[in-house]
Amino acid sequence: MKKFLVTILGLFFFTLPAYASRAISEVNYFASLRSNETNVRSGPGQNYPIKFTFKLRGLPVRVISEYDNWNEIEDYEGQTGWVTQSLLTKKRTLMVRTTKSFVNMHGKDSEKSRIIYRLENNVIGDYLKCLEDWCGIKINGKKGWVLKVDLFGTDEAN
Repeated sequence: MKKFLVTILGLFFFTLPAYASRAISEVNYFASLRSNETNVRSGPGQNYPIKFTFKLRGLPVRVISEYDNWNEIEDYEGQTGWVTQSLLTKKRTLMVRTTKSFVNMHGKDSEKSRIIYRLENNVIGDYLKCLEDWCGIKINGKKGWVLKVDLFGTDEAN
C-alpha cells in the first residue's frame, strides 16, 4: 500500500509542472496601458499584493506570459508583474529611452532629414512602423522617424 501511495504521489508531483506550463503560456509582444492608473501585482489575481502602480496611460509594456485573463508584463526598466487584460490595449506605443539630453525626430528615416521635434527621455508616441534602424512614430499629431536604439517598445530587445 505504501509503495502504491508513493507511486501515485510521485506521478502527481512529476506531472504538476507539465500542467502548470500549459496554464501559463509564454508570449512576447508589446501592448500599452489603457488606464491612467494601473496596479501591477505579484501574481495573476486580485488576491496577490500590488508590487507597484503605473500612473501613466499609453506606457508601452512587453507581455511575457498569460494566465486566464491576466498578463505578465515587463516595463522599460525590466520590472515584471501581473495586470488584468482589461487594463491593456494592443495599441502599440513607443517610449524614448536614452541617456542623451534629447533625441531627434526626423521627417524621414535619415539623420540628414529635417528635424521635427527634439524629444526628451520618457516621451511616448504612437507606433507607426519600424524599419531596420528607424521607427515611425506619431507625437502630438505629427509623424516622424526616430532611431530605433533610442526607443522602448520596438520588436528589438532593448
